[in-house]
Amino acid sequence: MDLALGIAIPFIGTSLGASMVFFMRNQINPKVEKILLGFASGVMIAASVWSLIIPSIEMAEEQGVIAWIPATIGFILGIFFLMLIDVIVPHLENNVVKGIKKFKLNKTTMLILAVTLHNIPERHGCRCCFC
Repeated sequence: MDLALGIAIPFIGTSLGASMVFFMRNQINPKVEKILLGFASGVMIAASVWSLIIPSIEMAEEQGVIAWIPATIGFILGIFFLMLIDVIVPHLENNVVKGIKKFKLNKTTMLILAVTLHNIPERHGCRCCFC
């Protein structure tokens, strides 16, 4: 029962969130867009802190290392990695493909690539996910 509930809650939340696309097919009001982007960025920052940074600091403490150093190094390397990926991998911006032009990828491939790249930081070897 707990497994079914643990799967159902994120599934329902994700489905409800994704269904909002059907209500916003046309141009989104810029104020609403800013509110939604701000909310999404807050959720991602919270997820990063609670799921990645704090466990990294706790693991470093258990290993007798100065707690904040591995998290800081990983954070800085992650910034540079994502900046590099942003330059290399083509992506859409206002229906214009940005990035290296020699890659001819359709929108579906770019979407799959974006989801995959989004999940790279989350595969960190902890006991709480499918690493």
